[in-house]
Amino acid sequence: MRIKILGAIGQIEVTHPEYRKHSGILIDDQILCDMGEKEYLSYAPSCVLLTHLHPDHAYFINEKTTLNFPMPVFSPEPWRESKNIHVVSATFIQNGYKITPIPTVHSIKVKSQGYLIEKKNKRLLYTGDMVSIPEPYHHYLAGLDVVITEASHLRRGGIVRKSADGRLFGHTGVPNLIDFFGKYTNHLIFMHFGAWFVKDPSAGKMKINALNHDSIILDVAADGKEFII
Repeated sequence: MRIKILGAIGQIEVTHPEYRKHSGILIDDQILCDMGEKEYLSYAPSCVLLTHLHPDHAYFINEKTTLNFPMPVFSPEPWRESKNIHVVSATFIQNGYKITPIPTVHSIKVKSQGYLIEKKNKRLLYTGDMVSIPEPYHHYLAGLDVVITEASHLRRGGIVRKSADGRLFGHTGVPNLIDFFGKYTNHLIFMHFGAWFVKDPSAGKMKINALNHDSIILDVAADGKEFII
């Protein structure tokens, strides 16, 4: 699989020449995961996978009119009356790719899920924003070739809060993601950076590298950067 990072920042004010655009990756010029900028549609993907309906992942959320897209868009929940935003919660096949939605804990206001994308014995997980993945779905994660996940917060624990009814929401920390996904893969790619990283990407890369385990490759995304798995 060829992975092109289209946008690598979260919902922050800070930008940098290599970090200006919100979340989006393109797999093999066919599958667009998240649509943080309208311009990503110009790549004409065969489908779009949305992790959740926040504006840095779905640019159109603040649009006043209902939009319909020129390709199928898959999402954890519907949006207004858009006819080609399809709610998906089970494994499906799209253009020869096996795609499995993996529920994530992130928000109490919108539903969220990552996507396990498989083709020709390659297994990629794109998580979007997350606190955690519920335990019943952990068995899907065995033998992942790569995990593309978020880096909103460097500190262990991230920023995670609890609602009045006991539900967690927010973003876990980079060290927690390394600890968790290190059981399932030897390759992590971080994106969706917070201001801590974008203010000084060189320093941010050093901080991530300092967390490295000998058995895990920790890669850092940037707008336009490509990876092959």
